[in-house]
Amino acid sequence: MKTRTSATLFLALTFLLGGMTGAVSEYLYSTRVSAARRPARPPGPQAIVDQMAQDLKLDAAQKEQIKTIIGESREKYHRLSQQFRPNYDAIRQETRQQIRAVLREDQLTRFEEIVKEMDARFRERSRRDDREPK
Repeated sequence: MKTRTSATLFLALTFLLGGMTGAVSEYLYSTRVSAARRPARPPGPQAIVDQMAQDLKLDAAQKEQIKTIIGESREKYHRLSQQFRPNYDAIRQETRQQIRAVLREDQLTRFEEIVKEMDARFRERSRRDDREPK
């Protein structure tokens, strides 16, 4: 009787430890691996100035001047991006048309859903970038 109880406890303990190991492994995977797959947002202007101020020991006047320089530079990049956006959009549409030509009818529906999701993420990112303080 004692051997049977010990075997049952040992079996229960083994399953419990296996479950805990699986849970910890899943947590580590989801926090480390999936977080590494997410693209990092580039630092904003204030974060850049703060990092430079710390690294270079800038005084207040230098910080303000550099903040202005970075803000103006971001505006130039934004205007350049707007200028070339139609070219990027044309290439994107051409690529999608070429992909559609390769897909079967049953795959096209899902592809169109994927395209809508990608476009929604792009629009959201664009709105966020436009709202971001310069």
